[in-house]
Amino acid sequence: MTATAVAPPATRRTYPVRIAGTGVHLASRVVESVDLDARHGRPAGTTWERSGVTRRRWAADGETSSAMAASAVGHALAAAGLAPGDLDAVIAASVLPEQPMPTTAVLTLAHLGLVGGRAAGFDVNSSCLGFLTALEIATLGVAAGRWDRVAVVATEIASKGLDHADVEASALFGDGAGAAIVTRAAPSDASAVLALRFATFPEGAGFCRIDAGGTRWNVTTPPPEPGAYLFRMDGPAVLRHAALRLPQFVAAALAEAGLAREDLAVVVPHQASGVGLRLLSERLGFAPEQVVDVLAERGNQVAASLPNALDAAVASGRLRRGEHALLLGTGAGFAMGAAVVRF
Repeated sequence: MTATAVAPPATRRTYPVRIAGTGVHLASRVVESVDLDARHGRPAGTTWERSGVTRRRWAADGETSSAMAASAVGHALAAAGLAPGDLDAVIAASVLPEQPMPTTAVLTLAHLGLVGGRAAGFDVNSSCLGFLTALEIATLGVAAGRWDRVAVVATEIASKGLDHADVEASALFGDGAGAAIVTRAAPSDASAVLALRFATFPEGAGFCRIDAGGTRWNVTTPPPEPGAYLFRMDGPAVLRHAALRLPQFVAAALAEAGLAREDLAVVVPHQASGVGLRLLSERLGFAPEQVVDVLAERGNQVAASLPNALDAAVASGRLRRGEHALLLGTGAGFAMGAAVVRF
């Protein structure tokens, strides 16, 4: 298996777009790794050793994806000094939507009180890259003049789609939501999106999957086995592809932005795993102190993990106005995504 070089574009393009505020919703139930060991009859320490997660949060009964999304958007709006009525659109990302229809975005609009056609609302699903995909759509829409203010939110209740007897497939994951408000940057504003880059390698489609629950296998066409409704993962295959392909992919994204690694205040990654986060320093050349790591306390929140890490970077002061950040993730597919921003 060989990596394919990804050349940067001949001309550099900057999008006059600002991330005006960020916010998160932490799911209600705190679940310790030691408790999972006891619950599933594993030797003490197994869950933490296999995942790098000390504790994660899972949604309580009645805690819905759309309610979590609206909460995260509300916190992001407050950080941006805006109100729900200021929004032109809400783009919601998740792997497991609250229900097949209407979309999670529609239900989120209702929670926010945005009725009467005031704002557009729609969902995207690109697995763990959902937040970055939604951010790209919002960036292009705002830069083109289609919208002025957009809420981008990722919301996940992964705990309901896991085989909890399988430590590899379940130990990593947490629930939650994370949001960002995307607005047009003023001419005097230093904020901008400097690069957007995505690539998908469908030969990796089998690495992370939920086989049933769509049009192929469902309640009217049952799958061969009930476990097909639950998440399955080939972690080593994901890591091999990430190690192979990410170095050139990241180099191309930074070249597109006109930046070097040392120009970045932070790297904000999807919280894939402890090994995946170490890859950023060991194979991609970033200093450990540049990498935002919230895995131990929140787990892998699927599409919501990257905006949770972004909010943590902003709240802690690690990412300040005018500083550069690389938002980076991988997802099922096998897919990669990156956004370079001047915050």
